[in-house]
Amino acid sequence: MRLDRHHQLFRESVRAVLERLVLPELEDWEKAGEMPTRELYRSLSEEGLLGLTLPVDDGGLGLDLGYAHIWARELGRLPAGSPAMSLSVQTDIVLPLLAEEGGEGVRAAYLRPAVRGELVAALAATEPGGGSDLAAVRTTAVQDAEGLRLNGDKAFITNGSVADFAVVLCHLLQVGADEGGNRPDGLDSLALLLVPTGLPGVRQERHTGKLGNRACDHGRLTFTDVLVPEENLLGKPGSGYEALTRVFTRERAFLAAVCTARAETMLDRATAYARGRVVLGRPLLQHQAIAFRLAELDAELALVEQYTDAVFQRLEEDAAALRQASIAKLRASRLERESADLLLQLHGGAGYLDGGPVERGYRDARAFSLAGGADEALLHLIAGHPRTGV
Repeated sequence: MRLDRHHQLFRESVRAVLERLVLPELEDWEKAGEMPTRELYRSLSEEGLLGLTLPVDDGGLGLDLGYAHIWARELGRLPAGSPAMSLSVQTDIVLPLLAEEGGEGVRAAYLRPAVRGELVAALAATEPGGGSDLAAVRTTAVQDAEGLRLNGDKAFITNGSVADFAVVLCHLLQVGADEGGNRPDGLDSLALLLVPTGLPGVRQERHTGKLGNRACDHGRLTFTDVLVPEENLLGKPGSGYEALTRVFTRERAFLAAVCTARAETMLDRATAYARGRVVLGRPLLQHQAIAFRLAELDAELALVEQYTDAVFQRLEEDAAALRQASIAKLRASRLERESADLLLQLHGGAGYLDGGPVERGYRDARAFSLAGGADEALLHLIAGHPRTGV
């Protein structure tokens, strides 16, 4: 991604904001297992950080994707993954989707207030039995005279139990289409429906006892005969898969930038620790096994960073990047896991102790190979979109 002086000044600015608003409280949030999502979003909105690339008419700043890239990297530098996981849904998944697919009513009632930090958003695509398989979606919205009646169950949803509204992936059907217990298959009937979580029939539950990213909210959303206005349908009927694929491409690029920043931080800490920790009469960094492993990961980081930069550039140029973003996210999330593993290994028992930054980094890293498409789903996609040309 080609960055200029303005981008660099923004990097310094956003780093200062996160150091002021997030760093002092982050340890307490992780220990408590929750963070003040609404308060944090409002504070960040006052700094202009919730609508960097969104249209000015919708309250955004209308900036290029280089700013989103920097935003992702700076979130990745934080010593816990929770803020990046929560904020990525708001700033680089749901709100860009509303800007692209939402009508004027949706933009006025949901997009603009969300940019102001007044509303928290969630993307409800994943279902308990489906995971990353969008073809396995069973949630339905049936069109009738009153509107759209939504029924279904979504799980593992970031911001799920605190969201004011969710964009729900469902099958859009006519009355009687799913009678007799039949459920639709395929992708042609998939649609995206904006659902306020305060509507009758919506139930929000919080997932607890998670391995990592403990301050970030994850929840389950259940919809029972929820009547949703037809104007809350995003895009055209049947366009849900295509729209979600576009936003997933951006999400994967964003998460790749987060993961490379997290990996870089861990490798820096691992190198510093290995330089100072003496074992068998010399620093760990002078042991070939350690030095070579650090060198391998450092080399991988250099490549993945450059590749992720190129993905953002493709997105900025409106070029196809589904395959490239999937590759970047796959390699970056694996690199983060490997870096976290090495950092813990070097610290030994001290790194294994609960609550420390080394142990937390190891736990948090695991989620990024699941969120935004599991590794296996990405491999399936990459295999289905082979390289063309030399």
